Amino acid sequence: MVTLLSTVIVMFMYTYTINSSLDTVRKDIQANNLNRLRFMTSHLDRNVEQLNMLATSLEADPKVALLPSINLMDNYEQVQLMLDLTAKMNLQSFSGGWTNQISIYSRLLEKWIGSTRLQEAPPDQGQQNGWKLDTTGSRFIYERILDSYVIRISFPKSNLSVMLDSAAVNGSESFFYHPDYPVIAHRSSDSERVNEVLAALAPQLTGRTEGTETILIGEVDYMVNFLMTGTLGWYMIDYLPLDQALQPIKQTQTFFYIACVLLFLGGIFTLLFLYRKVQVPIVTLLKGVRLLKHGDFSFRIRKKSRNEFDILYESFNDMAAQIEDLIEKVYKEKIISREALIKQLQAQINPHFLYNCLFFIDNMTRLGNDKAVIAMTKNLAEYFRYTTRLNEPMTTLEKELGVVENYLNIQCLRMDRLHYEIDIPDSMRMLPVPKLLIQPLVENSVIHGIEKKRNAGLIRITGAIDKTRYRIIVEDDGKGMNETDLGDLLKRIEQPLDDSIGCALWNIRQRMGIHFEAPAGMEIESIPSKGLSVKLYWSKGKEG
Repeated sequence: MVTLLSTVIVMFMYTYTINSSLDTVRKDIQANNLNRLRFMTSHLDRNVEQLNMLATSLEADPKVALLPSINLMDNYEQVQLMLDLTAKMNLQSFSGGWTNQISIYSRLLEKWIGSTRLQEAPPDQGQQNGWKLDTTGSRFIYERILDSYVIRISFPKSNLSVMLDSAAVNGSESFFYHPDYPVIAHRSSDSERVNEVLAALAPQLTGRTEGTETILIGEVDYMVNFLMTGTLGWYMIDYLPLDQALQPIKQTQTFFYIACVLLFLGGIFTLLFLYRKVQVPIVTLLKGVRLLKHGDFSFRIRKKSRNEFDILYESFNDMAAQIEDLIEKVYKEKIISREALIKQLQAQINPHFLYNCLFFIDNMTRLGNDKAVIAMTKNLAEYFRYTTRLNEPMTTLEKELGVVENYLNIQCLRMDRLHYEIDIPDSMRMLPVPKLLIQPLVENSVIHGIEKKRNAGLIRITGAIDKTRYRIIVEDDGKGMNETDLGDLLKRIEQPLDDSIGCALWNIRQRMGIHFEAPAGMEIESIPSKGLSVKLYWSKGKEG
């Protein structure tokens, strides 16, 4: 950890230093390229200004001043004047720094004077003067428009191409751009790359005369510098791949990172021996202890460390084996005790129901109600067939509801006012439940609720399923209980069983805790004069 932290700190400090150096180099490259653009555009503007001055000097020439009256001269004088002007314009054209051409159009003669092949007439007098690229895209033209003549100066765009050839330095490329004309680039320019640069840069040129932008083309960052010429109104744009300019620094950075990684790997390799001899055995022991804590007592350490840890491994395995053996014995004893308790609870419930049934048969016999006696006897036989199988303490909810229906049918024979409703979803009917879980609740509803209230006679058994648990609710419209009596009942069923309370509710609550995992239990709710509701609930998927 210390080695990693030290390496990270060193790499962070070096990265910060390198990034600072890269920023400085970027700024220097940006400043140098902008200065180079300023120099080139200044040279361009100076040459264009010289051409402008030629037009001005021609306008002041005495021979040019004769052009407004050339129509008053005879033919010889006209020809002589045109020859003199042609010679003068040729002389001034060769004296300029750039290749250029000067010509004059006489509106009176309706012809061009000078060494030019132009045939068409120049623009009308009302048009503005200024430099523009002709329709062929090969020459820049400046026209000085006067009343009786027009002075035209032009130069080929190759002058700019030659300038661009000399402007390329250290991998940078330059070109001239105007939104209304085709791009002017040097002969070896990559036209596709120029178009990509323009597509990214053009939206950012609006309202700006100079600046620098970094644009991404493909996976390469380009530094793009631009400057607008003062005379032509064109942008001179220079672009340079940053990776190429910063390559030496990045190579040094890469070598440093490789050296740091190698040093780090060397430190890790040095630590591996100590890790395998000390850390791995400790981690193995901690894993074993953690598994024992979570109940996996079958885990054994199979590794060989070939040192003193082998003694600890052997001791751990012996301890785990002893704990596993003890846990198994205690678990078996708990299962045996649990089964005995279940059978005892069932034995306590069976006499309770039997006593009620026998008293009912006795009463029906005295009254001569043979049908009720036969029905009771038949249902009692079915009941004992169902409950005497103590080796099977669990049943399905479907079978449990069958016993409940038998009991309710018998009670309906005894009381004409008794009615019942059973509404259990089909998806719950095959759920495993303890035997005699619902019948005692129904019996309590009949005895303590319905029989003690003259106008009562409805017992409703419903089932419900929500996201986490199942519910069975047994309701009656009998006498119910007030809050005081209900509170006393809830406190008593929380206590150990004694002679002061009946065993039905206590047994049901106990068996809910035995057969189902928490949360599971019983809730009792009473509204005086409206009946009693008992709800059994247990977690979904947690059935015993």
